[in-house]
Amino acid sequence: MDWLPSIDLSHLWDFVIAQTPTPTSSPLSAPTKNFNDLELLKSQLEFLKATNGQLGESFNRFVAAMQFTLVVFAFLGGVLAFAIGKNLDDAKKVASQLINREIENKITDLVQSEVESVKRSLQRERVIGSTVVDYYLPSNDTTEPNDCKLLRTRGFDKVRYWNQKKKPKKPVGDIFVLDLINSKLLEGQDFAGLSDKDAENKREDKVKEQINLALDWLDKNTVLVIYVKGRYREIDNLAARVDYYYIPVNAPISLLGIVADSAYVAYGQSNF
Repeated sequence: MDWLPSIDLSHLWDFVIAQTPTPTSSPLSAPTKNFNDLELLKSQLEFLKATNGQLGESFNRFVAAMQFTLVVFAFLGGVLAFAIGKNLDDAKKVASQLINREIENKITDLVQSEVESVKRSLQRERVIGSTVVDYYLPSNDTTEPNDCKLLRTRGFDKVRYWNQKKKPKKPVGDIFVLDLINSKLLEGQDFAGLSDKDAENKREDKVKEQINLALDWLDKNTVLVIYVKGRYREIDNLAARVDYYYIPVNAPISLLGIVADSAYVAYGQSNF
């Protein structure tokens, strides 16, 4: 494409004009059509010339970059040859030693990283295994809910189940779970016939009553987990009147995760 810059566009334009047939006078639109065609051809030639210049510049930059790269490689090759006395066997030996050393370093780092990860996992599980969980269901049902059993399956070795017939006593453990879901305390006949507003207020009163009861049992380092569906003003405003760690949760899977996280919080609290 280097031939395009050598073309004199003015001569090419004269050539095009010379080769253009002389329009006849009968079709009135012919002069206009020929003039438009010539203008279009002229603009196309200008575009080709500009494009050729851009491509030439890009190609020149590419060649320059490749030349610089080859110079760098040649320099590095000369340094390597000088360092090893231009001996190919020595070069292989040095390269092999460098590669083996790098592999050993990487393997050591990976093994150390895995060992630290296992240590952290064991430490977390050790914390969970040693955490005491008090699970309170405000109901006369003496049968443990499945959610309480799941905590034991998760690895909590010390889970103590309480209900209205057998209430907890001070001091309670590291985590206190207040189960307002399985107790059915916030549903049923107590709310039959009430307006939505009255039913909401009655639920708020019951939630407050159970939280106050739980707070009387809590130790300063105990984490309160409130297992409840829905949102309640008493829970939202609890931080304004207590300085305990607490958190609401509304599903079994979330309960397992939150109680596990709470175990680390309680462990940290007792080891400050």
